[in-house]
Amino acid sequence: MEPSKNIGGEFEIDVQKQESIKSCFDKNVFTYSSGRSALFNILTDAKQRFHINTVLLPNYLCSSIVQTAQNAGMNVVFYELNDELEIDCAKFSQLYSSNCAVLIINYFGLKRLDSQIAYVRSLNDNAVIIEDDVQAFWEFDKDLGVVDYKFTSLRKTFALPDGGLVKSKYDMKMVDEPNVFYQFKLAGSVLKMLRQPFFYDDRLYLEMFEKGESLIDKDVSKGISSFSKEHYCTLDFRDIQKTRKRNASVILEGLKSLGVDTLLPVDSEKTPLCIPVYLSNRNNVRKFLFQHNVFFPVHWPLDGMNLSKGAELADKELSIVIDQRYSETDMTYVLNLLGDALK
Repeated sequence: MEPSKNIGGEFEIDVQKQESIKSCFDKNVFTYSSGRSALFNILTDAKQRFHINTVLLPNYLCSSIVQTAQNAGMNVVFYELNDELEIDCAKFSQLYSSNCAVLIINYFGLKRLDSQIAYVRSLNDNAVIIEDDVQAFWEFDKDLGVVDYKFTSLRKTFALPDGGLVKSKYDMKMVDEPNVFYQFKLAGSVLKMLRQPFFYDDRLYLEMFEKGESLIDKDVSKGISSFSKEHYCTLDFRDIQKTRKRNASVILEGLKSLGVDTLLPVDSEKTPLCIPVYLSNRNNVRKFLFQHNVFFPVHWPLDGMNLSKGAELADKELSIVIDQRYSETDMTYVLNLLGDALK
């Protein structure tokens, strides 16, 4: 039985279900226009506060992180990861110096970062450490811990058109001027919601998404929209988390029977952004899924970057969506399609 809607892609937003209320962000959370904007403001703050000019980035990441670091006036140096997507300690120690910030990514919301953070602190107790929780909202939602900064992106996890959040040891500059791109993301999301039963072509809302995407980098110095500020407070975080964990469990059981390995171990205590799998014929599988209106992202295209770990995974990783839009029936449908694609 096929689902009643496409699986994957950006969130739909039903504005009629939203209620306008005051913002409810914690006082220790700084708000910006996007995850990129959050990182831009972190690096700008670190550069001024600690007089650093270099950021160490892992060699498996989205190209937007690199561009954001360069836009913040930082030199970028890549460090190597091991097969667990953790710092390769032997090689890292040769790169690190006290005038560097270190960014550690919580991949797919599945990593425990304590040991990596402790290792960097062992090199320099005053090291400037940035925790990237763009794929790990529920890890961001915990206390800051022993890092200097942590950040996340709302639109990666929720039906919100914009918003980047930062927690920091330090008092950071708040930005009140709202961004521009959110209105195109919001328009695209509403059009996607209203499309059923196919009143107009997909291109209409996809063009809105693409227009919004093209403006995100230009809005790194801008703030979060009033829409996302207000409607963040209407989210039922516990129910969303419960649904994601349920869907993840269904997918994991099905992958076992299909003989498909996940890229990383999936701890039942974690709330994944998606379930990343490693497929030797990824592109063929993805094409087959597209033909059945299932649109799964990949993490990440190289986009011209020469990164060893990135190159190793660029044509093999597939991210199975398990978010709160979907039912157990949808997950079973996805598993059946995967089984057909792998035959």
